[in-house]
Amino acid sequence: MVLEYDIVKYVENVGNTLHLHYTDGKVIPMVPDGRTRFLPRKGAPDTPPATYEPWTPPPPPETPPPSGSWVIPLENAVMTSGFGMRAGGFHYGCDLSTTTAPKGGPVRSVTDMIVTRAFNAYSGGNATAGTYVKGHTPDGSYTFTYNHGYPGSLLVAVGDTVTTGQKLFDEGQTGNVTGTHLHFEIIEGNWPDPWAPPYNYGANFVDPLPVLRAHGVDI
Repeated sequence: MVLEYDIVKYVENVGNTLHLHYTDGKVIPMVPDGRTRFLPRKGAPDTPPATYEPWTPPPPPETPPPSGSWVIPLENAVMTSGFGMRAGGFHYGCDLSTTTAPKGGPVRSVTDMIVTRAFNAYSGGNATAGTYVKGHTPDGSYTFTYNHGYPGSLLVAVGDTVTTGQKLFDEGQTGNVTGTHLHFEIIEGNWPDPWAPPYNYGANFVDPLPVLRAHGVDI
């Protein structure tokens, strides 16, 4: 059998059939003949069916942020509460939220970090912070806390070294909270397990926004 078609553009593996896609748009299904060869399927159409969707190459993988750079810990989030006084007392971090659903977006490491604490809550009220991660920069300049993750979504462990943008867990509402959000804190220096006053008086909690903006994060 002579096929007077144009050049083969690509070959698609569909189950036990090979589809030859030609540059003129024709598609020929080829089936194995039991002798390590593929032959045109009997009665195969020489044009794509009406519902056929041509193959398109997958998008290239996203380029991860360079090591040492900084990113927002919860992409596409809005800030629902800032650092400072609010009803009920002083707020030692900033709250970011993407949704009112129980499970939100991926919480990411703002920069390279050595994990010093990692707790995986499996229900809403396991601990004050719920699912949380703490860690410090490799040079010990800053310590970070990420609180209230979705139950069971923790992806890192104590001792891990994570890189900028690496996912820690999913945004959630575990711990002492009333809605889905990330509570994010920055502490100056190297602290393995910082807690806001009155539980830890020595750690110097600072407003996260100026620190993030000083490192190029628009929030």
